[in-house]
Amino acid sequence: METTDLLPVKNCALCGTEFRAGRKDKKYCSDACKSEAGNIRDREKREAGKQQTEAQQPSLPAFIETIQQILIKNRELLDTCLDGLDIRRMEKRDLEGRGFNFKYITSQAPTLEDRGYCFCYELGYKEVENDRIVIVRREREVIC
Repeated sequence: METTDLLPVKNCALCGTEFRAGRKDKKYCSDACKSEAGNIRDREKREAGKQQTEAQQPSLPAFIETIQQILIKNRELLDTCLDGLDIRRMEKRDLEGRGFNFKYITSQAPTLEDRGYCFCYELGYKEVENDRIVIVRREREVIC
């Protein structure tokens, strides 16, 4: 009787092949199966970490959608304030009170003297003296 006959028979944790285990805690029939099982565990950990990271961060399209909604609301508020006119002066706090978000604009048209007009699409505003603003309408640029 050989010594290998005395070793317990186990099934490989990866491929299921029967083998004689030299140690109590041996799980795999070969180094190749042991290595492949380690690669699978590492891959699963990376995927789990990636999914957790993606779940924590807002997706880019949702972020863009949020900004787009703010810009549209800003444009609608400027349009409401103009009430069909092409230019109008008003208190900055009145526009803020309606929910206007001054952090978001679509473009800026600087002048020689200052930062100039900030636009939300074709409607713009410029801060002037004593916390007042001027709201203007410019014709949309047509791209041919």
